[in-house]
Amino acid sequence: MKQGAKTPQWNQSFWSKEKASNFARKKDISELDYLEVDQNLLPWDDQADGAIQDAQDDVREILKRPILNLQGMSNADIKLNYGIANFEILSACDQNYTRLIRALNQWGEALYQSEKLADAESIFSYALDIGSDISSTYITLGKIYAQTDRIEQIQPLIERVKKQDFFMRDTVIDKLTGIVRSYQ
Repeated sequence: MKQGAKTPQWNQSFWSKEKASNFARKKDISELDYLEVDQNLLPWDDQADGAIQDAQDDVREILKRPILNLQGMSNADIKLNYGIANFEILSACDQNYTRLIRALNQWGEALYQSEKLADAESIFSYALDIGSDISSTYITLGKIYAQTDRIEQIQPLIERVKKQDFFMRDTVIDKLTGIVRSYQ
C-alpha cells in the first residue's frame, strides 16, 4: 500500500474499489473451495508429549472449523467478490487457514527437533501442498532432504519457491541454495 500510494492513480483506484466493496451484495459462498484435510495423511502420535502434543492439539482444534485459503485477496476483493455480508465469516475462514499453516509448521518443527524426520517431512510437505508460504516450512524441509541424503530434492523445492509470490521468497531461495552448497 505504501508503494502504491506514491502514485495518484493507484491511490484513486484503491479508494474507488474500497468504496464499491462496501456496497457489494451477498453472494453464495457454499460452493467455495473450503479446505478439507484428510487427517489420515498426518502422522498423529497419541503417545506424543510436549511441543509435539501441543502442536497436534492445535491442529485438531483448527480442523474443527471451516478453513479457506484467501491469500492474495485484499479485504476489498473479498467484499467485492462475495458481498460485505459474507466478509466476517470469510475472514474467519481465512484466519483459520493462517492458523492451520502456522500450527503445521510448529508441529513439523517440533518433530524435526525431536529428530523424527520422516514425520516432520510429512507435515511440511502437506503444509506446502495446501499453499503454505511460511519460510521455515521450506527451509526445514530442505534441511531434512540434505540430512537424509536427498539433496537432489532441494532444486525442485527452489523451483517451487520461485513460482510463489510471498514476502520472504528471495531469502528462502538463498537459504535453500546455501543448503545445497554446504552439502557439496
